[in-house]
Amino acid sequence: MITPTINFNGNSIDDLVKPRLTAMDHLMDAIEALKQVTPNGRDYLYMSACHADRAIHYSRMEVLRALREELMREAVYIKEQVQ
Repeated sequence: MITPTINFNGNSIDDLVKPRLTAMDHLMDAIEALKQVTPNGRDYLYMSACHADRAIHYSRMEVLRALREELMREAVYIKEQVQ
C-alpha cells in the first residue's frame, strides 16, 4: 500500500485522493468492459477450453477489483489523517 503522509510541504489531500478516485472509476469502467468479453461456450469446440478461459478471465477481473479496493484503502487512509 502506498501511504503518503499529509504535511505542509506535500500535496493537498484532494491532490492525493482525487486521482485515486478517478483511477477507481476507470478500473470500474474496465471491469464493466471486460464483462462484455466473458468467454461463452458457444464460441468453443470443447467446454474444457471454455472453462479454462473463463478461469483466466475471472482472475483478470479479480486483479482489477483488488487494485480498485487497494486504491480505496489508500484514499481512506489519506482522508483519515486529518480527522
